[in-house]
Parts: sequence; structure tokens; C-alpha cells
Amino acid sequence: MKTRNLITFLIFSTFCLSLSAPLYAQTGTPKKANEAEVTFSVNIDCLNCQKKIESKLPFEKGVKDLKINLEKHEIWILYQIDKTSKEKLIEAIKKIGYEAKEITPESMTQ
Repeated sequence: MKTRNLITFLIFSTFCLSLSAPLYAQTGTPKKANEAEVTFSVNIDCLNCQKKIESKLPFEKGVKDLKINLEKHEIWILYQIDKTSKEKLIEAIKKIGYEAKEITPESMTQ
């Protein structure tokens, strides 16, 4: 009987995990309905620039997560749309001392 319960539990767990897998975004965290993501091209070129942004931008209202790609000079941000906007995030990056421009699918093909 214990083996049967264990097998049932494992099958159920696998099923639940397979349903939740598509919900995971780039960060590995589930994306909620009031969240959006944006990628900016930013004039960063060194590890100190990265550390400066990583130490200040997460405290900006609405920012849930961010990833910085130093080689591509890009910042990916997951944010709450009811607390901030792309324009406010650009202003926050500007306050830190960097220029940011949104990377859109159209700008990537040009």
C-alpha cells in the first residue's frame, strides 16, 4: 500500500510540474498577469557599471528582477506594470548615470 501511495504521489507531482513549466520566464520565476519584462540597451562597459546598477535599480518601485549582460550592454528587467513603466525605468537608469534605450524586436532586425 505504501508503494502504491508513493507512486501515485510521484505521478501527481510530475503532472503538476509539467503544468507549471510554461509559466517560467527567463529568470525561472513564474510571471504574473500584472508583470511585464523589458530589455534595454545601456551604455555600460565594465564590472563597476554592472555593480552600480545591481546595487540601485532593484530598489526602484515595481522592479521584481533584473539581469545584466555586460557583453551585449543589455539589462533585462521584470517589473510590475501597476507600479512602474518603461519610461520610469529609463528615468531611473538615467538617475544612476546611464542612457537606456528599449530593445524591441523591430530594432533587433535592423
